[in-house]
Amino acid sequence: RFLFTDVSSFKCKWVIECEGEAVQSGEMDKFGLVPLQEEYIDIPYDFSKLDSEKENVLTISFHTKKKTLGFKSNAEIAYDQFILTSPSKPKLEECDKKLEFIQNKNTVTVNGGDFSVKIENGVITEYEKDGENLLKAPIAPNYFRALTDNDIDVLNFAPPLIAFCPYYKWIKATESVKTLKTVVEKTDSFVKVKAALSVTGMDKPYASYTVYPDGRISVYHSAVPKAVPVRFGFTFGMDKSCNNITWYGRGEAPCYTDRKSGYKIGKYSLSADAFEYNYMRPQESSTRSDVRYFTLTDKKGRGVRVTAPYDKPFMFSALPYTPFMLEEFEHISDIKRDSGVMTVTVDSTQQGVGGDMPGQAYVRDKYKLKKGEKLSVSFLLEFIK
Repeated sequence: RFLFTDVSSFKCKWVIECEGEAVQSGEMDKFGLVPLQEEYIDIPYDFSKLDSEKENVLTISFHTKKKTLGFKSNAEIAYDQFILTSPSKPKLEECDKKLEFIQNKNTVTVNGGDFSVKIENGVITEYEKDGENLLKAPIAPNYFRALTDNDIDVLNFAPPLIAFCPYYKWIKATESVKTLKTVVEKTDSFVKVKAALSVTGMDKPYASYTVYPDGRISVYHSAVPKAVPVRFGFTFGMDKSCNNITWYGRGEAPCYTDRKSGYKIGKYSLSADAFEYNYMRPQESSTRSDVRYFTLTDKKGRGVRVTAPYDKPFMFSALPYTPFMLEEFEHISDIKRDSGVMTVTVDSTQQGVGGDMPGQAYVRDKYKLKKGEKLSVSFLLEFIK
């Protein structure tokens, strides 16, 4: 479209954001560059003033100078982002509170004075604070997503055979999670519950939950899939009143491993209604990628904050139904949002969604998950009350 337009026809802007907040910005002096040529330019930011302990992202963008056919004045036509500094490894905060635990085979209850965490058969079933269980559904491993049209692939043309799609095996896998052995490690700084799991379709499944005296929980899960997976992560439920979603990652629209480069890294806030995106035939469609953290809160600011490891962002969604419920809906008008629970998914990865190639819409090979390769997911969970 712009093969005959010199870059001097556009304004070049830049901004540096520190974990989503603008700290430096400017507009470049006019410079020329003919199409298909390269040039080095200097962006006049001050690196010495950046917080080196946090992530700083430089965004360079080009905008129209005036209104033209098909474009408003100051319309963004191109951008790119560059990570200038990465966050440092967080330090463990000291806390004077002490933890105790009670173990009965594969059930462990960790008590921290004003809170308690119950782990049963490899999943967190309760997080009680001030006499209230803040979880509406357990924090448990999840391997299934409501299959997309491209997941179903050629079986779309033979509806009676859709039930034989191989990805449906991950429903059984998710439902089969159980603990073979539970070991508890206690130090002055934490109580770590380690569970050797049994999961259909997985080799060497393992999960651990590290509870800290301040009430935070570090969640970890790893396994080696015996068949091609579609996702690897956790799911849990919060009260439906937690319908305000804020995140630092790519957005604000849904984006996946093969559809994320067109979405900026930034800080976004949406209501649960605006966060949700649906197709005519309900399917996986609302996840955000490369997320550093997110919060899910009610109108009083109570809820949960989930943070990714400093060097490994995750994917997440928050919806008023589970992936299994979404799979059962046949049409967009069938979707029910009255369960009373906001279902949160946190994934290390999902298979791409495809659709960029004509004809049979395969997912490109580099965005396919592989069997026989170890997958892992981890995050830090903190309840806000």
